[in-house]
Amino acid sequence: MLSSTYQDVVEGVLALVERLEKAEQQFLQNYKEFLQTVEEGIGSVAYFYREGFEENGDRLFTQMMEGFDPISSDNMTMLYLFSQKKELGSEMQVFHEKVEKAKKIEELSSIEEKMEQLTSEFMPAFQRWKILVDNVAE
Repeated sequence: MLSSTYQDVVEGVLALVERLEKAEQQFLQNYKEFLQTVEEGIGSVAYFYREGFEENGDRLFTQMMEGFDPISSDNMTMLYLFSQKKELGSEMQVFHEKVEKAKKIEELSSIEEKMEQLTSEFMPAFQRWKILVDNVAE
């Protein structure tokens, strides 16, 4: 039979683990909502570019990409949640490299180049990452 003190410690640790798991799930839920917001915003960026509102598209897209800064691949929670499986850690790194490149969209000289980067480079990486996040959250 376990001593009362030891049993109290075990119960305390189990309660802590349960709280951490809930916090992880809440973090993942918040992150998924953020990704959904970004996905919706990308539609607005594409609309701005198609309609010739380049400056508005640049500003919105850059602001959305800067939203990833606090939750980049350097964030301890992100590292913990996504680096447990080797392929997820490398996928996270690839995605955040695309985010960093996307932050420089204003440097491209034409709307056509910007649409190309948005649709051919960023969106495929974003969609892949979003699917992986959804799978982790399940």
